[in-house]
Amino acid sequence: MNEISQSASKNAIPQSITPSDRPTAQNIATQPFQREELTLKSNYDGLNLGVSLRVPNTPKGIIQLVHGMAEHRERYHDFMDFLARHGYTVIIHDHRGHGASVASKDDYGYFGPYSQSHHGYDVSNPDHSSDPAAGIISDVHQITDYIKQRFPGLPLTLFGHSMGSLVVRCYMQQYDQDINRLIVCGSPSKNIGAGPAITIAKLMKLFRGERHRSKLINHLAFGGYNKLSAKLAKSNNNLDATYDSGPNAWVVSDPAVVAAYDADERDGFTFTLNGFIVLFSLMKRAYNPKGWQMKNPAAPILFIAGADDPCIISHKDFAKAVDFMRARGYTDVTSKLYPKMRHEILNERGKLEVWTDILSWIETH
Repeated sequence: MNEISQSASKNAIPQSITPSDRPTAQNIATQPFQREELTLKSNYDGLNLGVSLRVPNTPKGIIQLVHGMAEHRERYHDFMDFLARHGYTVIIHDHRGHGASVASKDDYGYFGPYSQSHHGYDVSNPDHSSDPAAGIISDVHQITDYIKQRFPGLPLTLFGHSMGSLVVRCYMQQYDQDINRLIVCGSPSKNIGAGPAITIAKLMKLFRGERHRSKLINHLAFGGYNKLSAKLAKSNNNLDATYDSGPNAWVVSDPAVVAAYDADERDGFTFTLNGFIVLFSLMKRAYNPKGWQMKNPAAPILFIAGADDPCIISHKDFAKAVDFMRARGYTDVTSKLYPKMRHEILNERGKLEVWTDILSWIETH
């Protein structure tokens, strides 16, 4: 029960959109909408989850956003406003260990205990297993249930970015019957190092504790991303690309966005060992060919990413991620890479193109 307190594959995106069709101050939709800030108590362990909601006067659908690693829901508010103006109810929550879904700042990057013996867990519930990723997946499904109960009968699009794209694919293994379509954004490609990384993190946890923040693991996971993004840019003939805005230049090509990201303590923090185990477990589970219940194989799925996004590793690996979902049995899986864009395509200089393409895809699927 939800407790609430008020506060390289084929491309299906229409290519006929011209610059004059892009949203501008003159032609953007203007449906009135309401903003809500809520706190929901997690059914998984009682953690308070920070939630933002946009509700237009006449909603025609629901879009549930699932954010990425080491960021927070407020970074999506402009995108939510855009979607709400076009008639969509939009909801996003802070993942556990992120934003407002923490007991204190010390919990940034800490996902909480994931042992069956933890007090307050209903161990008869299959979600409450020793799977480190169970809590974050359960929270996303709880948000789905909550918003569908508030707005029954409306089609729901699930959107996951970066780490959130791993979460939503794990979600699909059990709950694809509860959504109408899926968008996978900035997807980390399969990494065979996830298994060994879990082992290393667990060994370090024995000696340093689960709340230890390992600079070594963080560097191994992300230290080479600027170089990889630059390599992709060069291979894509994006010869004007620069990476002088700091170690997080791979996130987005706009230095102002990088500067704001760097200045916000809610962004870019180093995960605890507990958090890294969850992250690597999500990677293993999302690319595990076993355990997919496939209750809704007709659900349309769209993969989108920046062509210079190091998380995709390569365009070939990006195509493999797309094909993985087809191999599971999903019958309508398409994709698009955006030239000269990096990891956060929703925040890139050309973000309005991305926003409009997302809207067009939803409205035609």
